[in-house]
Amino acid sequence: MKKHSYVGIADKIRLVSSFPDLLVRFTLHNRNEPINCLVAKRELANLILFLEDNTFELSVFGHFNSRKQLVIEKFIVRNPNSFIRKFVLQPLKNIA
Repeated sequence: MKKHSYVGIADKIRLVSSFPDLLVRFTLHNRNEPINCLVAKRELANLILFLEDNTFELSVFGHFNSRKQLVIEKFIVRNPNSFIRKFVLQPLKNIA
């Protein structure tokens, strides 16, 4: 499975499913084209939901599924404010 990394602005962050498994989708707008992304890891999905649309630049790492959606395995917020530093980036350090 080939891994990819991209940088872009997160937009259209939506909760797709909360039970039995947490699933969040968002669109990553990079220089070339928008990429549809999925986050299935519960720990990461909870943190993505803290982000506001069109505000934060993300660096993401993952693989594409059969529907050409990027399944996120890792991410980092590149322009965090104080709230994001406290409630998103601190918990990310505990996951890794």
